[in-house]
Amino acid sequence: MEPHSKKQRIVFVNMHSNVMLVRTMESIAFKKSSAMKHRYILDSFLANPSVEICSYINRNGFSYGHGFKTIYPFLSLFRFIEHNFVMKKNKLDTKKVKILRNEKEIQSDDIIVLYVKYPYQFDGMERINAFKAVSLIHLEGNYEECSDLLQKVQPNCIFGESNFFKFNTRFKNVFKWFDNKKFYLLPFVFEDRFRPSVLFQQRKNKAISVGTITSYKGEVTQPVRKQIKENAVELGKYLECYNEYYKEGSKPKEVLPTDGFIIRIIKDCYNLSIHDGQQKKYFSFDMVEKFNEFKMCIVGEERYGIPGIGFVEGMACGCAYIGLNNGLYDQYGLQEGVHYIGYDGTLSDLKAKIEYWQKAENQERLESIARAGREYVRFNFNKQIVATHLLADLLKANHSQNFKKTE
Repeated sequence: MEPHSKKQRIVFVNMHSNVMLVRTMESIAFKKSSAMKHRYILDSFLANPSVEICSYINRNGFSYGHGFKTIYPFLSLFRFIEHNFVMKKNKLDTKKVKILRNEKEIQSDDIIVLYVKYPYQFDGMERINAFKAVSLIHLEGNYEECSDLLQKVQPNCIFGESNFFKFNTRFKNVFKWFDNKKFYLLPFVFEDRFRPSVLFQQRKNKAISVGTITSYKGEVTQPVRKQIKENAVELGKYLECYNEYYKEGSKPKEVLPTDGFIIRIIKDCYNLSIHDGQQKKYFSFDMVEKFNEFKMCIVGEERYGIPGIGFVEGMACGCAYIGLNNGLYDQYGLQEGVHYIGYDGTLSDLKAKIEYWQKAENQERLESIARAGREYVRFNFNKQIVATHLLADLLKANHSQNFKKTE
């Protein structure tokens, strides 16, 4: 852009209550850990001189009490105070984030970024004539409800860490109304701390299996991880299992949309009281150090057709990654036998592949795969590259959309 040209406005909705971007009020008040998986995107956009970041705070902007219809209109009066408090706690310069208090302040050439994880962001979006990009992160399996939500607002594009149209038949059928050519792949990224620190030859000639085991509506989300954990003794010759079930022990209370403000507070306090006992074993070791102990790693994929972020982290640490050979990793440009080791998803084939690569005569080739995978990941899946590509995709698509409006 020229120095005096108009900046491209990118609008996040209720940014202060989006745990993908910031430490929210809940995280701050209850001292909960925050993954902030897309904070790097926000930081990159904020640092871009050709972009202006806006936070549109809608009438559902206050983060608590949505299900309590009587008191929520009163609580919502504090949404702007909550926004400023959260911004300061996250050390974000409020002068760099323009607050939009009314949907009429949204302009037709704006880019609005929405997250399916937060349905309250979509309130009134069907009335807004601007470019809408929707993130599918943490979609899980509620496709019908998500489809209804998105079909109402008619997004211009959706983006996610894996192409659900290719690797999830149910998703493809439910979203048959949406043009899959408007799906943008947003690869996983690794944190800077994931680096090789131990020479490949000095590592254990085995694989490490990592990743939590979760369930959705009673069905295990990562079946491979569950199989490995249940057969850890039998697989001991080939790998060491560090998979753990999520939220073992005391069962947390589910916070429902229909819960009133007081009930939500009570449930949050209860969940906080048992939080420290959940996944204590899984987080008792340093993941970077563990990856550096082994020559190979496996992070069982989710049944929805999406890998775990650990595959990028393990490769960034110099492990030869073992993943499904069903084309899932091809979408990222990874080549089987060059950047990673493919297998068919069965324990028998997993054992066979690890045993093959454990042989002395295959060590040089194994190290070559690990090295090629590490170099590819570190170049293509770092925060700056991924954020830059996302912005370029959004700008191009928005420009095309605005061009069509003027035709």
